[in-house]
Amino acid sequence: MARPGKCGTGAGDEFVLMLRHLSDPSCLAQQRFRENRRKDGSSAASRKLAVSRPWLCLAHLQVIEKAAQDLLWSMSVALCLIVLTLVLRAIAVARIVVTCICCSQRSGKVGKLTSLHWSFTNSVFQLQARRRGRKIQQAAVRNFLRRHQISSGLSIRVGKHVDRWQPQQVRAEDLERVQTYSMYLVSEIMQEMGSPPLMEHSFFVSLRTNHVNLLNQLSSEALVPVFKSGSETVFTVGDSCGMMYIIVNGRAQYSAQLPAPRDAPAGSPGTQVRKVLQSGQWLSEAALWTGWVHRGQLRSLSEIFFIGIDAGRFARVISSHKAAHAFAAGYARKFVEGLNRSVQSDLTEAGSVEG
Repeated sequence: MARPGKCGTGAGDEFVLMLRHLSDPSCLAQQRFRENRRKDGSSAASRKLAVSRPWLCLAHLQVIEKAAQDLLWSMSVALCLIVLTLVLRAIAVARIVVTCICCSQRSGKVGKLTSLHWSFTNSVFQLQARRRGRKIQQAAVRNFLRRHQISSGLSIRVGKHVDRWQPQQVRAEDLERVQTYSMYLVSEIMQEMGSPPLMEHSFFVSLRTNHVNLLNQLSSEALVPVFKSGSETVFTVGDSCGMMYIIVNGRAQYSAQLPAPRDAPAGSPGTQVRKVLQSGQWLSEAALWTGWVHRGQLRSLSEIFFIGIDAGRFARVISSHKAAHAFAAGYARKFVEGLNRSVQSDLTEAGSVEG
């Protein structure tokens, strides 16, 4: 199975990248958001009517708290920069005064004060870059949330998540947990934009109707972000597959040389499949229901963002709910029966889940 692509240097960077994809006009979520805004006017206004006054007060208090935290952080960074700048100036003066520095320069060696000066200079540059990067990241997130009229409660959680998990703060053992929570927040954002990530697929539509809490659990535990740059191979023929891919934004081309249908006359040629996929479409659903090996190749045509449904996590969540497990088992049986009757492809779908 193709491993999820790495973009950015940390969870915050990756989260901002996902928001950037959701802002693209060709993204289905962005299209749904614009359609809903044209039909219903301001979605934010309708959400405010549905939110209780105590919750609004709490949200405003949390906004004030976060603003105070941001101010304190900025002040502490500014103070550190001032102190480091003063130290650098003191070292620069000392280099001029202390004669041993001149001696070390004539001998071709680097003196201790010179090394110390370089070290402090590097620290200042790093701190300034981190401060600048954080401000850019915060501005991008705030602009997205405001432009797409995301509710106050969710906006606060998003802001705290991005602020907390800066690249330098994420340990290797926390990366999967942080990534999972990032996907959960993105799922909520997409839902408020009018395009929940799993709602284009009939199985998940039925699951939402009858087991809405389970779908929320899937969003928080089983979804994985996958990023690929333009003209990059996502998977190829013969790769083992452990997830279903849903395209959130971008375009990719699937190509495969498939065998002839089973009921075709002997010696019939196979079928050459070549299909361009875009936002809202999916493939490799079979990985959720049976052991699966890719039958073709998928190659990105642009920078692309997938939501992957991890088959192992999906099975673990579904099996923990008896009624949903029975429903999924029936769907899986029909899917595999259809798969065995047809020409097997990563594009195979089960169709309706009725009955």
